[in-house]
Amino acid sequence: MDFRLTTQRDAAALADFLGRVFQSPKGALLLDEKHMAWKYWTNRPDWEGSRSFTAEHLGAIAAHAAVWPVRLRVSGREISAVHLIDWAADRKYKGVGIWLLRQIAAKVGMMVATGGSEVARGILPVIGFRPHSQLHRFARPVRPLGQALTRVERNWKFPARLLRNISWDLSHPLSLPHGWSARPLAPEQIPEGLWPQPFAVAAVTARSPEFYRYVLNSPSVRHAFFGLQKGSELAGYFCLAFAPHVARIADLWLPSSNVEDWCAGYRTAAVLAAREKRVYEVSAWASTALGIEGLSRAGFMLCERSTLSLFPDAKMVEGRELHLQMLDSDASFVSGDTVSYLT
Repeated sequence: MDFRLTTQRDAAALADFLGRVFQSPKGALLLDEKHMAWKYWTNRPDWEGSRSFTAEHLGAIAAHAAVWPVRLRVSGREISAVHLIDWAADRKYKGVGIWLLRQIAAKVGMMVATGGSEVARGILPVIGFRPHSQLHRFARPVRPLGQALTRVERNWKFPARLLRNISWDLSHPLSLPHGWSARPLAPEQIPEGLWPQPFAVAAVTARSPEFYRYVLNSPSVRHAFFGLQKGSELAGYFCLAFAPHVARIADLWLPSSNVEDWCAGYRTAAVLAAREKRVYEVSAWASTALGIEGLSRAGFMLCERSTLSLFPDAKMVEGRELHLQMLDSDASFVSGDTVSYLT
């Protein structure tokens, strides 16, 4: 097996391989040339060169994995890590997927993994990943009738799900918290002190205007950046991603340990997301107690849990929680071409 970084010249062969392994339909976002170029080969401020790796046998791709750079901030220092994405292996080559991930692990040092297929979850401990905590996926229905009419999959649960979503929407009405608002901002307008900093119980992932410029320049899924206002003061920020009929709170940060502030932040983000009339669901991630409680109080329902694992272990975060958001992977870009609801 040959281990190598891909280049943009490999786009067609890579799209063919990923399409076969993931059984993706022709025209899927995963295989779009511009999306692949942005995700794998466009320059990022936190990574030099290609972020796509292959294992090849006689010039043919046998396995692929890409990395999404993540910078962890804990105890006044910054640790470079990556989130594994787009991992795929040809079943004809037994063990090649594990071999490829081990090559990447030797190159990057620290890795983060969330969710994944049943096969992937079984392989991660073999490579050396260790469970750290749980990632919680929350969502709230918006315009339940519109969601019902656009839902692709319908089964015997459909009527009960529609009734539940209508009841939830009526009992958890969307409204701006008193004294809170939001407005579109350029990332450069965020003061340095409002970007994420670690606190006593949690490590965070770094953000910067340069990182956000990369995200906002995505050619595939629209992202929008907002400043959170508490009264007349800029209190934080959030980023919305828009997939078909779904708005995702891809990122949200407040330098506050008050759960009511986090609740207000999520409520404000949900209101701004729902102002787009074709949005029928708003979703968000939480991996800390503060985020979980904030989303619950903001009228979001817990839809899924998955294990958040770290390689080689969790010692680097010193026993703290890890504040992980969708923008710490490509999660806000997934299913950017199809309708998919959590509620």
